[in-house]
Amino acid sequence: MILFDNTPFHIGTAGYKFDDWTGPFYPKFTRNEEMLGHYSKEKGLKFLELTFTFYADPTEEITTNIAENSADDLMFSVRLPKRFLKNPSSIFDASRFKNGLDPIYQRVKAYFADFFFGFTPSRANLDHIAALRDRFSDKPFFVELANRGWYKEKYIEELKKLGVGIVVCDYPQGSGLAPYFVQAFERNAYFRLYGNSPKWTSHETRNLEYDYTERELKRIIKDASAMSAISDNVFISFCNSAQGYAPKNAMELSKMLRDKNCE
Repeated sequence: MILFDNTPFHIGTAGYKFDDWTGPFYPKFTRNEEMLGHYSKEKGLKFLELTFTFYADPTEEITTNIAENSADDLMFSVRLPKRFLKNPSSIFDASRFKNGLDPIYQRVKAYFADFFFGFTPSRANLDHIAALRDRFSDKPFFVELANRGWYKEKYIEELKKLGVGIVVCDYPQGSGLAPYFVQAFERNAYFRLYGNSPKWTSHETRNLEYDYTERELKRIIKDASAMSAISDNVFISFCNSAQGYAPKNAMELSKMLRDKNCE
């Protein structure tokens, strides 16, 4: 965590276990169980999105290992499972999902649900979001809404009334996905940064190979700083995971913030 303008900034990446991070980020021959230590101790990143939870529920065994292998001050946000996003009736076992987080529960800062492009605005889908919020109301709850249709004033106001945070998504401009909509919700702001790969031209051509420039990182700092005046926390996650760009950019952004603190 970096305190900037008296607001905690949590900067990290979406996931940490990628084969192509070995070399650019992890030393050669780094074992899986050593990666979190390198991420949070040697490299000093203090925020991480747990994304494996999209595919498989966390267990106490898994999260105990995460707690033991990481720095004590590494904080997390948790990606909700795919089944909760596709089938509202599956939400009944949310307690079982959360029980698996017990060993790291005090270090979990937020939950987020990243809805796919086909999740379009409707009353039924607003009710779906509300049901998720109710089950995960013990921490700040955010949704990532890839479909541009959600970014009409009436839907934004509905989500505000529900007390749901909208993730600020930085998608490629030519992708046809959600706009870069900067706003804080419920005194928290959450940025997820995918980059601007020219190969990502639609919702069907996802490409995460992108290295943010210094100019782009300064723009992120400017926008996040504007949110810090009205936020208790600012979360920034780099999702441009290809070739180790995400941790590289997270470390660069962290350094830029620390340097600004020294000015």
